[in-house]
Amino acid sequence: MPHLPILRDLVIVLAVSLVVVFALRRAGVPTIAALLLSGVVLGPGGLGLVREHESIEVVAEIGVAMLLFGIGLKLSLRELTSLRALIFGAGGLQVGLTAGAGAGIAAALGHPPGQAVFFGCLLALSSTAIVLKLFENRGETDAPHGRLGLSMLVFQDLAVVPMTLLLPVLGHAGEVSWSRAGTTLLQSLAMVAVIVVSARFVFPRLLEQVVRARSRELFMLATLLTVLGTAWLGSLAGVSLALGAFLAGIVVADSDYAQQLLAEIVPLRDAFGSLFFVSVGMLLDPALWLREPAATLGLGGAVLVGKALVVGAVALVFGFGLRAAVLAGLALAQIGEFSFILAAAGQPHGLIGGELMQRFLAVSVLTMVLTPFVVLLSPRLAAHTERVPWLRRQLGARAIPAAETSAAPADHVVVVGHGLNGRNVARVLRERGIPYVVLELNPHTVRDARRRGEPALYGDAASPDVLIHAGVARARVLVVAIADPSATRQIVAVARRAAPRLTIVVRTRYMSEVGALHRLGADEVVPEEFETSLELAGAAMAAYGVSGRAIERDKARIRQERYASLVAEGRATRPVAPLGALLTAADLDEVALGEGSPASGRTLREIDLRGRSGASVVAVARGGDLTGNPAPDFALRSGDVLWVWGQPPQLEAARALLEAGAERA
Repeated sequence: MPHLPILRDLVIVLAVSLVVVFALRRAGVPTIAALLLSGVVLGPGGLGLVREHESIEVVAEIGVAMLLFGIGLKLSLRELTSLRALIFGAGGLQVGLTAGAGAGIAAALGHPPGQAVFFGCLLALSSTAIVLKLFENRGETDAPHGRLGLSMLVFQDLAVVPMTLLLPVLGHAGEVSWSRAGTTLLQSLAMVAVIVVSARFVFPRLLEQVVRARSRELFMLATLLTVLGTAWLGSLAGVSLALGAFLAGIVVADSDYAQQLLAEIVPLRDAFGSLFFVSVGMLLDPALWLREPAATLGLGGAVLVGKALVVGAVALVFGFGLRAAVLAGLALAQIGEFSFILAAAGQPHGLIGGELMQRFLAVSVLTMVLTPFVVLLSPRLAAHTERVPWLRRQLGARAIPAAETSAAPADHVVVVGHGLNGRNVARVLRERGIPYVVLELNPHTVRDARRRGEPALYGDAASPDVLIHAGVARARVLVVAIADPSATRQIVAVARRAAPRLTIVVRTRYMSEVGALHRLGADEVVPEEFETSLELAGAAMAAYGVSGRAIERDKARIRQERYASLVAEGRATRPVAPLGALLTAADLDEVALGEGSPASGRTLREIDLRGRSGASVVAVARGGDLTGNPAPDFALRSGDVLWVWGQPPQLEAARALLEAGAERA
């Protein structure tokens, strides 16, 4: 059997990464940071255990293609179209400002103009793989800062194409034909169009034929063809494997097979994606850190702070609050994986190389390693920033525009968030005639809601001033329906201090967050994870013919057990409402009186159903008439339908009494 050097290297990479990630995770280090540090240990600047660097990098590039294809599958063209103002507005402004600032600083340090612009382009790009993975893990993809970050990342990824085409111009401006550059750009755009058309029309039809074959192995092969095929088309267009796969994932996300594609690719995505982060760490030579620690740390810190300030400023310009600006700024403060691709493409043109390349890699990897820690601390930093007096004075007017200064109604409901959950709550309140006010941090969502006639206010509900403006002190209920866990906790704490008698109802994703929210002052916490499990169980029971009342009773029992367990752990909880317990303690059964029923021709008093079975007749349907709460002297007839209330054993006894003799008739 031939010797495969890459197999040896893969085994070493996996073994060392497993040990390093396990040890660092026990110490609380985020997984992505641990994988990057594993690469530093394995690389030529560390232990030098890997020989086939090029082969590992190829595998890693396939991994990042799968990673971005999976991320694209969770989006859709429809969704991105709704974000087009942020993508091209906020994203374009962020890339322009960051690239311009980077180019200006590089030019001031003595670099030629073309090289200075190149450095600005490298600085403008953030890590799509790291940021979206962190947002996904923290449940913040749908939060305002998550949507803003996604919009900027999408524009950055698309901007890689013209940046790559600009490299010959920047390296040899006098020797480049602008007509040839334009032709190359048109060819790249044409190939991108081929990717979009293939992903939109060709691959779904291929998958439809594969699905009809009812073979999971065939579907897996089709999935790999979709990912690698579109990535390959992207490489032909000069837009990199990863960007081609990302574009394909976005387009395929609208197909009927998106969820199954995602399910098939997740194991491969996680495995190969981990190799990508390890390969990035392998690029670094730690000797540079040891030789010039102050310079490396200083440049890394300057990049993080500078990019965070630019992203935060853009967020404020586009109407996002201070909290979203801080969270988005810190999340996108690193240098991204596409910067490595751009740097490698710039080497043949003399734009970077040698020690300058190593310094760039050192600073870039350092910012990537620090990003998970910075994101972990970002909610606290945002909270501290919001408490800075002069910042609140400067940005307070932006948080509550003058057009929104009308007083909120009294005895109303304040609904925080106008996503799917918030819209459903508002719809029910509107239909019931209950006054309410919506608080939303996304200015575009606020404008759309106002056009539909919703009483929507723009502002960050984590700010006491915004809650007071929404009339929380006069409100009866606060419903927190956002997807940002840290912001939810902060809103609950601020609202409880501002209105001690307010009823606070909170939506959260996971059971693990329930206790903390109750301790902060929430009266009712609805964990999606828990409620979804109850709905799944209910659907399964309904398929077996279990009555709706029995299903609701089982759900109530499981909820009661959850509350009991939280009380045992010392967490304050709200008990199940007595009416709800009453309604789920018994069932309502329908019994038809057939010919020969012993109850036919007799009154309710005569059959004494309650005394003999414990169940009660609450209504009788006869023809098109319905008699509710029938009197004791109500005479029954054959063909009547009785609605009987009681617990399951009582209902069984009542049915036996009412139907006895029916078979003999």
